[in-house]
Amino acid sequence: MSVAIPARPSSPAERLRRFATRPEAPSLVFLLAAVAVFSITVDGFLDVDNLQGTLSQVAIIGIVALAVNQVILGGEIDVSTGSMLATCAFLAGLVAERTSGLLAALAVALGVGAVLGAINGLLITRLRLPSIIATLGLLYVLRGTLLAEGGDTVANTPSGARVLGTGEILGIDVAVFLLIAVFGVFELLHRHSLWGREMLAVGGNAEAARIAGLRVDWIRFRGFLLVGVCVGLAAVVYVGQIGQVQATAATGFELQPIAAAVVGGTSIAGGRGSNLAPIVGAVLIGVILNVLTLLSVTGTYADLVMGALILVAISTDVLRRRLVGGSA
Repeated sequence: MSVAIPARPSSPAERLRRFATRPEAPSLVFLLAAVAVFSITVDGFLDVDNLQGTLSQVAIIGIVALAVNQVILGGEIDVSTGSMLATCAFLAGLVAERTSGLLAALAVALGVGAVLGAINGLLITRLRLPSIIATLGLLYVLRGTLLAEGGDTVANTPSGARVLGTGEILGIDVAVFLLIAVFGVFELLHRHSLWGREMLAVGGNAEAARIAGLRVDWIRFRGFLLVGVCVGLAAVVYVGQIGQVQATAATGFELQPIAAAVVGGTSIAGGRGSNLAPIVGAVLIGVILNVLTLLSVTGTYADLVMGALILVAISTDVLRRRLVGGSA
């Protein structure tokens, strides 16, 4: 009769080594250090209302970044999320204004988001357009259409349709719970299905994945479809938070989900990352933008800081891949 030998507990050094190999480890350490410094040096940073507002804004970026992260893991990119968010928010706002209800607006936003995500997916997997070209094209088409058809229209959101943006549960914004729920769904997909391994395989080497029998086009298509659905959900949160929406909504949002994923530790080249990476990245970006606001720093400098973060994150990823794998 065999006797099971209990596993030896890992040492602190081994646990530290395992943590250091996690994709999100550098950004998480930097986030904790930044929070510690800002807590001491920036007045108002630790105020409850300020932290609550920061987390609410992070929720919108985070929900979209979790889906964009899947596309990046699969070796692709999506730069159309800002225009998609504006489109979904604009239409959801119009529906909410006419119906005064949340469900109709949510259904419209999710449906429109899914259609737009599917269009991206088809352009890339069927017409074989590079993802940067296809999504950039959709970005301009959507934004141009919005400005041409609804440039002077402002949709005011009734209180009943703002629950996802302004509602609270136990003193915490509903938007934060939504972000946690979306993260939980992705974690379940990665831990209890082939989803995560297929995305990583396609992003690591698409041709090898195809030879191994994986449906590469379908895997990539569903990634873009999921981006659209998550953008639709985030759009309803966005509409709820700002209370009204117009054609110029979410201008400049496109890079924030990508930045969150890359800053958080997901490799821009694909094939390496985690679901926690875009969350850490989104929180880090949210904290830094919040501090810049508290310090009355103009939007131009905020863009400069965002660009610097992306460059540092990509450079760190390239350096780490060279040290670990011997090549970039």
